[in-house]
Amino acid sequence: MRRRLLLIILLALPAPLSFALPSDGSQPITIESDRAERNDKKRTTVYEGSVVIVQGTIKIRADKVTLYSDANNQVSRIVCIGKPAHYQQQPKPQQGLLFASGDTIEYHLAADRIDLLKNASLEQNGTTITGDKIHYDLKAEVVKATAGDDPKKRIQMVIPPSNQKEGN
Repeated sequence: MRRRLLLIILLALPAPLSFALPSDGSQPITIESDRAERNDKKRTTVYEGSVVIVQGTIKIRADKVTLYSDANNQVSRIVCIGKPAHYQQQPKPQQGLLFASGDTIEYHLAADRIDLLKNASLEQNGTTITGDKIHYDLKAEVVKATAGDDPKKRIQMVIPPSNQKEGN
């Protein structure tokens, strides 16, 4: 019965998770979880229990993942919750994998933006940034990080020596 429910839920996901690499969008989406529930009225699908979603270079791991669909039944937003939740993808062929984590990860597909909330971390090619909130615009390749409301907390960026430019 659980396998059948998962197959029905998978068939309800016509849109790819992202267009990171051109090949990612043409790859099948594989979803594993302990439980799944689709609510057609709310246009949501909720996966719970050691959720793993894979599509090409994209991999999401979380305790709970909620997919929100628009009126055309296309996935418009993905919310991942965990301690922490993890997201990875290869944005471009010449770039290394991007690793993101946070207690909450919101992926806005139309805007091609990832919001990492609480205990946020973003790492690519050895450069790491941590903070309370990180907003990453994948299209524009712009990262904005904030430390949160606590004045004692600050963002932290670590850049390995090989990535530093002379004169900086």
